[in-house]
Amino acid sequence: MISREEALNLIAGSTKLEHSVLVSRIMKRLAERFREDPAKWDLVGLLHDLDYDLVKGDMSRHGTMAAKMLDERLSEEDLYAIKAHDHRTGFAPLSLMDRSLIAADALAIFIEDEKIDGDDYRGEALLARLDRENTDKPWINYAILTFCEERGLQLIEFLRLALNTEASNHFKKDCPRS
Repeated sequence: MISREEALNLIAGSTKLEHSVLVSRIMKRLAERFREDPAKWDLVGLLHDLDYDLVKGDMSRHGTMAAKMLDERLSEEDLYAIKAHDHRTGFAPLSLMDRSLIAADALAIFIEDEKIDGDDYRGEALLARLDRENTDKPWINYAILTFCEERGLQLIEFLRLALNTEASNHFKKDCPRS
């Protein structure tokens, strides 16, 4: 199994570094919420976009190339979640981890697009911003709302769970120095 430090080193030069750290923090909180292994889910979040810069826009390969790069360093379950996190690969999400990674990825993009920080989770205003995101990137809204419905989470609870990670305003401290 790969260590967190090794994972951070693997993504150190990525254009998705900060995004991956944010996704990992959200995944860790979800694992705690669902009584899963937080360290394992953290790694999957860190490494889910490992191949983003390498696929050069061919998103049908995004996740599958990362899984090949990580073969025998992560479990089959972890590799499958990475392959299934982008619907364009053709891998359908099957497990709680798969669905959680899709939702965490979507929520991280929403947080980044809206420049939301850890103190910015005032219920209705945040929900209105998510509604606005539906116009530009409808898959984000769909992924988040579907996940909440499937898991019996209130949308505001999921947003707060993610934002309480302090990832949105403190995640740079975990990024390796260039």
